[in-house]
Amino acid sequence: MKHLKILTIITFLWLIIINSGTLGVLDTELRLQMAHSWWTRTEEVQITPNMTPKIRGDIRFGVIGRDNKRYIAYEPGQSILMLPGDWLGTQLARAFPILEEQAWRELVVSFLIFIPINLAVVLSSYWLLRLFEFSPKISALASLVLLLGTTVLHYAQVHQQNNQILLLILLAYGGSLAFIKKQEYRWLFLSGLALGGSILIRITCIVHGFTIGLFLLGCLIHNQQNILKIIRSFGTWIVGILPFTLLGRILDWIRYGSFFASGKQVEKAQLQTDPLWEDLDALPDNYPFVTPPAEGIIGPLFSFHKSLFIYDPLLLPGLIIGAIKWRQLSFYLQWYLLVGILNLGLHLFIYSRFFEWGGDAAWAARYHVTSAHLIMIPLLGLLIQQLLANKIKRLKAWLIQGIIILAFLVQLASVTMHFNLEVDQNRFGSPGARLKFRLAQRFLNIACLIDDSVSSRCVENLGPNLKPYLTKHNNLYFFPFVLQRKAQTNPQLSPWADLILIAWIMLVIITFIVTITFWINQVFI
Repeated sequence: MKHLKILTIITFLWLIIINSGTLGVLDTELRLQMAHSWWTRTEEVQITPNMTPKIRGDIRFGVIGRDNKRYIAYEPGQSILMLPGDWLGTQLARAFPILEEQAWRELVVSFLIFIPINLAVVLSSYWLLRLFEFSPKISALASLVLLLGTTVLHYAQVHQQNNQILLLILLAYGGSLAFIKKQEYRWLFLSGLALGGSILIRITCIVHGFTIGLFLLGCLIHNQQNILKIIRSFGTWIVGILPFTLLGRILDWIRYGSFFASGKQVEKAQLQTDPLWEDLDALPDNYPFVTPPAEGIIGPLFSFHKSLFIYDPLLLPGLIIGAIKWRQLSFYLQWYLLVGILNLGLHLFIYSRFFEWGGDAAWAARYHVTSAHLIMIPLLGLLIQQLLANKIKRLKAWLIQGIIILAFLVQLASVTMHFNLEVDQNRFGSPGARLKFRLAQRFLNIACLIDDSVSSRCVENLGPNLKPYLTKHNNLYFFPFVLQRKAQTNPQLSPWADLILIAWIMLVIITFIVTITFWINQVFI
């Protein structure tokens, strides 16, 4: 329990200091808009005179659903999670109008909803590693590395669906493995319930459901369970899946008038018929599946701007150690890794023709990183195990720690500035912008923040035609600095912004001290 308590404290501290206090991405803002409309009984889609559709299917304008109303064509799961925070944020805005209502709502959701969810991701990783019989020390260190050394950190700041889905899929795998070890059917029900929740958040989590079912089946066969036991086990698991899955179907029936419809299906059907699009250029008949399959498969693996091996640099060393240690792994761990690789392969295939095969402007290959995280969790356990076994052999130990530090620097860079800065640099033709190697451009942008004389490509050195478009994101993206920028146009905020900045700096110092002390005590002593 000691390791778990310290892991919880360190994780909580990191989640506070990297938080921006905003949602930071249109997708999540629209999902918050959905949640707000439900309890305020207003329209989900509110079209203002200054809104102009950019392309057919512009998601801001939603789709035409039941009773000719417009609905935002997203799954409702994330909106359900955000709803309590949205309500509380609205009440705080009314009581303390020092911030705009939208800012209050995003602030409360960011801190009171997403911090507990991301904390639960790390603790669920610890639980799964313990189920795979890693020691408490290794489980704690590996879970900490998962947070600080993988894109889990980025998606703990930028509140896309990734970490919420990762949490639920971890619980689904953990529940299945807990049943295998304890033979208590409640774990299977909880596994199915978690999977159903993930499908409510993103419909393509059905793929995760397939691989979790395969994992469960392989474990049952390995334990030489008879056919009746297998049927009963799967029956319990499926019963757990039903509540949230049925909720999703009912909500889609209410919104679109069909029990089997989804927002994306309705959106695709209306690309040619929605009157809002009539003056816009036609899209290809097979839109949105327009990408050459090879590009959509190779891109997430080897392209400079989306490669899983670049933006999650611990994946490759983990796979190497997994291959070296393969014969020493338990059946359950071997089967989990094989199923995890299949899961990644299926996601590569499913998104290979999608026009945003890597998640468009998102950092890294957004649709694939969750599969990579699932694979990496036990591999990080093996990596830490190898580190502790070789701590006397200093060369190997320092090599492993060097790789971990490199991974930490990559993830820290991803949360230091707004993730769309490099996208804007490419879109507006900034000299030297390298969208195809966003990570390298990000390190240059951070260096430019420190000293804009390091390169003529720094935003501060651009001409008047480019600089205004890029300065919006050319800043530190942590909450105190976001608040400082708001205070420039709202003098009432200035004392609060200064106080929060001082508190944040002190918290950063404490967080680094606690993290480094914990690491040294566990690895070197």
